[in-house]
Amino acid sequence: MGAGPRGPAGLGDLFNIKAISLGKALVNQIAILLKVAQMHSLQNVAVEHAANSLKATLDELLEAQKSFSLYLIGDYFYLEDNRVKYGVEDFANFEFLAGEFKSRRLGAVSFNASVEPSELIAFVSVFLGTDLGAKDVYQDMARRLAGAGLSGVAAEEFKAVTEVQDFESTIDTAKAAKRAYIRLVLRVRELMDGIANGLPADTRKLKRAVQAVVDSAYKNEPVLVRLSAIRRGEDVLSRHYANVCVLSLGVGKRLGLSKFQMARLGMAAALHDIGRTGMPEGTLERVLDMDEEATAVLMDHPRNGVETLLRLKGLNESAVSAMIVAYEHHRNVDGSGYPEQVEPKEQNIFSRVVRVADNYDATTSSGIYGRFPVSPDKALALMLRRSGTYYDPEPLSAFARMMGAYPVGSLLLLSDGAIGVVSEPGDGEEGYARPRVTLLPGAGGIDGGQVDLSEKDEAGRYLRDAVSTLSPMKANVNIYRYLV
Repeated sequence: MGAGPRGPAGLGDLFNIKAISLGKALVNQIAILLKVAQMHSLQNVAVEHAANSLKATLDELLEAQKSFSLYLIGDYFYLEDNRVKYGVEDFANFEFLAGEFKSRRLGAVSFNASVEPSELIAFVSVFLGTDLGAKDVYQDMARRLAGAGLSGVAAEEFKAVTEVQDFESTIDTAKAAKRAYIRLVLRVRELMDGIANGLPADTRKLKRAVQAVVDSAYKNEPVLVRLSAIRRGEDVLSRHYANVCVLSLGVGKRLGLSKFQMARLGMAAALHDIGRTGMPEGTLERVLDMDEEATAVLMDHPRNGVETLLRLKGLNESAVSAMIVAYEHHRNVDGSGYPEQVEPKEQNIFSRVVRVADNYDATTSSGIYGRFPVSPDKALALMLRRSGTYYDPEPLSAFARMMGAYPVGSLLLLSDGAIGVVSEPGDGEEGYARPRVTLLPGAGGIDGGQVDLSEKDEAGRYLRDAVSTLSPMKANVNIYRYLV
């Protein structure tokens, strides 16, 4: 084994090609094998099955290279030269495995062609049997590995990154923003699952995740907005909470909130719908045809939210703001909405901001307010018509400026015949109706790529205009592949 990843290799290298396609599966399978071995005897068929699955992936990689190493550098895994990328659904396994490596000061594990499922299980046995309280935990594990006589698996001690002092700073702000968003989704899901299962719920991890998103809102807001526009079938509620947090912070920034206020707003937004935890499954997917009992359950979730937040640990100074927003986020600025007001009272500013962000994300998603989402531009247009009745004009105006006339995720027909997905809002006043657009290959003879609708020719005329919005469903376009 070498001392760490080498310099970038050529794209023609067969191993690197396989590493890019199989790296995520490898990390997931190692994490799963460890988790299964923690729950069962090592002789259990579930452990054997997990080891065989891992062996199959290793064999594919070892066909291209006789030995290789999986490195942990900072919080990221590298398969030789290739950073292993992951999605939201993989984050829990990646974080688990990174934590297990760090607790044993394990910096790399290498595999060669002689590895067998029995050796993988033996390695796991040593790994899990390591004395985590030992003065030199890695040396304790290394001695055990040496005694096990393994030939197909080896380990290397974790070493501080010397090339760069802070690994987090080596990735650009766009990647940091993506990581902050994914972590927020996972922390929200963890909290929801804990509450639903009656487990002690602590918000401290969520607070750290929210703070990372606050930081990214200042450094790379467009990436967060783009991620919030991605709609997938899994984690609908967790993503909704995270999206409302992201969108609320964008509004808060435009309203001039301090960073301390932004952190409180972010927590309140991430917890705004916590009262929905435990509601009967499918309740919110049939908003339009609810019976009286289902309607009563729905309209009681703001009160349930306050009661749930009272039981959470670690909220501290964020507790009051979170409870107010949980209670008020379905109230309209004209006093209508629910819960019904006993006497006229002005909404908290955080509640007014979250009201806007919540309604937009829910309206443009399926499974939040109903089965069928509304397109981003139509949702925003409807909200603007309700300014002063449903929504406070000030946060709504700030939200509209952030999203633009064609919000991220809108499908546009352009004046040159091209079709594209809005991937970033434009800049300044001119950019309100002139966003950046990722073009679909083939439409209008275009080969794809990204264009800025604010671009002009030498005579000062715009190169392209937005002609109209299109329905992704009717156009049979999966817009989300252009936002990832």
